[in-house]
Amino acid sequence: MTTARVQITRPDKLLWPSIGVTKQAYVDYLGAVADRMIPWLRDRPLSLVRAPDGVDGQRYFQKNTPSHAPSWIKTVTIPAPSANRDVAYTVCNDADTLAWLGNQAALELHPAPVRRDKLDRPDLFVVDIDPPDDAFDAAVEAAYLMLEILDDLGLETLVKTTGGKGLHVVVPIVRSVAPERLRHAATRLAELAIDRRPDLVTAEFRKAKRQGRVMLDPSRNGPGATLVAPYSPRARPEGTVSFPVLPKDLAKIAPADFTLATVDRRLVNGAAPKRWTEVAKGPHQRLPASLLSG
Repeated sequence: MTTARVQITRPDKLLWPSIGVTKQAYVDYLGAVADRMIPWLRDRPLSLVRAPDGVDGQRYFQKNTPSHAPSWIKTVTIPAPSANRDVAYTVCNDADTLAWLGNQAALELHPAPVRRDKLDRPDLFVVDIDPPDDAFDAAVEAAYLMLEILDDLGLETLVKTTGGKGLHVVVPIVRSVAPERLRHAATRLAELAIDRRPDLVTAEFRKAKRQGRVMLDPSRNGPGATLVAPYSPRARPEGTVSFPVLPKDLAKIAPADFTLATVDRRLVNGAAPKRWTEVAKGPHQRLPASLLSG
């Protein structure tokens, strides 16, 4: 994909050498998923993992939009008190911006769970399921547990791979809860899961204390949180992609099933991507008081 506004520089440069993905191929991939991906990026402050020399080179986490960005790139400025400055986050609302990000070798896209017109009210409630290494089956088991609990609470959910070893269960919500209360709700949800399956899940951050259990990480819901976007690749040699899946298919998949080399138009137009696109348009739901109280 080369748009009217973006000319790809060094199109033959290998970004994922082990699977032969060049910069041009990556930008073409972004063009293929743009209609599905942009609804989950629109109006959200965007943090990036950039690797100008590809996954085998140096990489860094970027929040501030570079001064050389084209004038048509949209941004949202958010104070960063710890750094004593303001940060101008890129906002990706169109295919041109997505192509520009690809040309900048932004290999991972991490939107915030808030939109720029209401930065203090998230519209996504996230269950981050982090299993031990090489234990994706345990992540699936934990995901089914979380889906069961959320269904008991009357909440509709979405599921995607993280592009790493875990899963994200995502609950689109109305923008009425502050991040601090949302993190409390995530902690409370983890407690409910631990009560049901203390042998399977834990809220321990230190790996030494997890004893082989799956961690449920509430921090994706706190102030300053981000979430890897659906369809975003990860800066890993194998080029895995965070990809929507249907709950009924969880037991049939593995993270390695979804890579830049395997995710084609058939998958992008499948049932799970279509459902994610529909849900992105709303309406969203309210979290029950049982999670928010206490």
